[in-house]
Amino acid sequence: MSPIPSLLLLLVIPAVLAADGGKKKLTHIHQYTHETLSGPNAMEGLLVPSPFGANATFGQVAVFDDELRTGRERDSPLVARYQGIIVAMGQALQGHLTVATVVFVGGEHAGSALSVEGSFQGFQGTSERNIVGGSGKFRMARGYYLLKLLGQMSPATSEVDFFVLPCDSAYL
Repeated sequence: MSPIPSLLLLLVIPAVLAADGGKKKLTHIHQYTHETLSGPNAMEGLLVPSPFGANATFGQVAVFDDELRTGRERDSPLVARYQGIIVAMGQALQGHLTVATVVFVGGEHAGSALSVEGSFQGFQGTSERNIVGGSGKFRMARGYYLLKLLGQMSPATSEVDFFVLPCDSAYL
């Protein structure tokens, strides 16, 4: 096979990828999660306990329905629900797989959603997870988000920063 078609392909692909003229804009959404882990208004519930006993977490499955608000205060405006499942994985290095949907119920993104997933190693520092899709304004979006616990565990408040790259509408 001649090297010319391969060379041509190497030259054309970057041009096609850059053809949007830099129109794609990274959207930054800054919010706070509010979660109560126990009591009558708990926002997380254990569905499946660990098969390895009461002191083990490996294999646990839980669901959550957290509030995303504009501020650290629990009475700040509600803008989204952060709803999903957590599976405890890893025996040597404890971690949790999070699969969730961020459903925007207020603000400029109301009616849209983000699909997110990723491994969560605990509340030490900032954790990063993936944005793997979405709907509405965020149809087929991709990106990442950062989550950092602020203070105590329950009720827990975390700072969340979503960095969303929308899909190129030319491909829809």
